Amino acid sequence: MSNENWMGKHPELGRLRIDQLILPGSHDSGMDKQAPNYNFRQEVTQDVPCLAQLRGGIRVLDLRVQAHRSFRPDQPERYQLYHLKSSGRTVLGDVVMALETFYRNPANAKEIVILDLHQFDGFSNEEHSRLQELLEKHLNKRMIDYNLRDLTLDQLWQQRPGKTVVIAYNGPSSDRYWRGVAHGWIGSNTPSTTKLKAFMDEWAQKRKQQRRLPLSSIQCAKYNKLFFTPDDFSDKIDAWFESKDINSYIQNFRIINTDWSLRSRIVDNCIHANYTLAKDQHKRALG
Repeated sequence: MSNENWMGKHPELGRLRIDQLILPGSHDSGMDKQAPNYNFRQEVTQDVPCLAQLRGGIRVLDLRVQAHRSFRPDQPERYQLYHLKSSGRTVLGDVVMALETFYRNPANAKEIVILDLHQFDGFSNEEHSRLQELLEKHLNKRMIDYNLRDLTLDQLWQQRPGKTVVIAYNGPSSDRYWRGVAHGWIGSNTPSTTKLKAFMDEWAQKRKQQRRLPLSSIQCAKYNKLFFTPDDFSDKIDAWFESKDINSYIQNFRIINTDWSLRSRIVDNCIHANYTLAKDQHKRALG
């Protein structure tokens, strides 16, 4: 069964707000094997580009943006996606246009996508303004402004049809944008899976003690020590985040960012976890 429009297929999710959703994210979304600059194995974290990730069910794109002033602000190459180096992917060509293509399918009209723009290289305040002008030029009609954050998905779908894209911006921006995503990162590149899991346990406990955050993520990603390339530990991800009931471990998180995000069952587990959460909330509401 396709996961391209899993939100629309599960109307029960309409009871939840965006910040309550348990969402599959792709870590370093623009660093994929099919990118133009596929030369640095240490930088490649995904198998396929952003559009294919969205069609596979990923709903949060983790984006780092580099300003290249050798190109005009209206040229796609001005704003490129990078980790340490640019992948050759661009915000306009590989994110904005990917969204336009994705939403051309009428079945995808209810799919909520979060753009997590969280790291910027070569940016001044003026450069931030230019990038935001580009985003708003193409995504204005789809943007879910921050002042709509208290609406449930049902309310968005019914009262604001076509509003499907959240832009979380970790930099100077207007109040239309959501605050930058609070990332839970272990702080080292090559932890063991045991240490990574222990860190996630701690993050989950801290999150329970915090007030409501607009958006938060766990960075469930690491490098392997031998080759220093993004590690594929999909078997562990499948085991850790298996969704069985309301007490499953996955319920402790909101955005779960992984490398090689379509190799594991993280999308399927998030779908089930959201369905379970929505049912539980409905049950509680009924008393």
